[in-house]
Amino acid sequence: MAASEEKSAREVSCFGELLWDFFEGEKVDKEPIARQFRREVGGASANVATVLARLGVKAAAIGGVGDDKLGDALRAQLAADGVDVSHVTRLPGARTGITFVSRDAGGEPSFTPYRQGTADLSFGEKHVSPAMAKARWAVVGTTSMLPALRAGTLKFLAALEKAKGHLFVDLNVRAHLWSSEAEMRAAAAELASHAAVVKGSEGDLGALAGKRGMSWLDQHAKGATWVLTRGENGAAAVGAHGQVTFPTKRVRCIDATGAGDAFVAGVLAVLVRANAKPGTPAFADPKLWTRALEVGHMLGAKAVSAVGATAGVTQIDDLRARLKG
Repeated sequence: MAASEEKSAREVSCFGELLWDFFEGEKVDKEPIARQFRREVGGASANVATVLARLGVKAAAIGGVGDDKLGDALRAQLAADGVDVSHVTRLPGARTGITFVSRDAGGEPSFTPYRQGTADLSFGEKHVSPAMAKARWAVVGTTSMLPALRAGTLKFLAALEKAKGHLFVDLNVRAHLWSSEAEMRAAAAELASHAAVVKGSEGDLGALAGKRGMSWLDQHAKGATWVLTRGENGAAAVGAHGQVTFPTKRVRCIDATGAGDAFVAGVLAVLVRANAKPGTPAFADPKLWTRALEVGHMLGAKAVSAVGATAGVTQIDDLRARLKG
C-alpha cells in the first residue's frame, strides 16, 4: 500500500500500552486460594483502539507485545475486533505485559502490574517507523514518555507532525511507574505541549499540579482544547469554542476499568466523523464538543457495565449509526 493510501485508510493511531488484564473471579472450590481468572484486553492504547474499531472508526494499535503466546493472543484479539495490527510489533525475548485487577464493592479497580521489562515498556526508538504515524489523529498517554520510551515517542510525534496529523493526549497519570514526581510532571508537560486536545481527570490534574490543574493546562497546553472529566460531576470541554459541559450518565458500576479509555474513544470518534480539524470552524463549534462529551459518556457507561475494559462496549449499532449521520 502506498503511503498516501495508508494515511487515508487509517483515521486514528493508538500509540503505547498493549497488555492483558487478569480479573479475579469467584472461588471454584472450598480452598480459599483456588480461584479462576479471566483475561481481558488491557492497556489504554489497546482499549481505545478496540472501542474505536467497534464504532466503525479505522483505528490502529501501535506498540509492542511479547514473543510469547500471550502476545500472539493479544494481537489476534485486537484483529478480531477490527483493529489494524500491522504495527503491533512482536519483540524477541520480551514478555507481554500483564496486570492483575481487583475491584471493590463499588466497582473501583486496584491494579497490580507485572510489567518490568515487558514488551509494552520496551518499545523504543528503533521500533518506531514514520508509517505508524500516518493517520488523521493519534492518541498518546503520558506512560509513553517514561525514560525508556521517550525517544521512541518523540520520534512518533515528529512523524505525526510531518504527516499533518493531530495529537490527542490522554494524561492518564500512573505515578507508580515513575521514579520521581518531578520527572513525571516534566514528561507530561512535554507531551501536552504537542497536543491539539488534552484529556485529563481531576485525579490526573491533581497528581500533576495539585489544586493548580487549570493553571498547569494554561501553561503547558495553552493552544489545545481541554477535555476535563469530573466523575459524578460530568465533563467539560474548554477551547476555541468557549466552554461546554455535559452531565455524567448515571449507571450501576460493575467495573470502572477502562471507562476513561471508552470516553476518549467516544470523543475521538465524534471528531473523526465530523472531520473536525484544529483551526477550522467545525472544530470551534460548541455543538461538536457537546456531542463529543455526550458520546464519550455513553461509552463510559457501557464500559462500566461489565468486567473488563471493553467487555461492556457491545450492542452499539445505534451509536455507530449516529456517528455516520
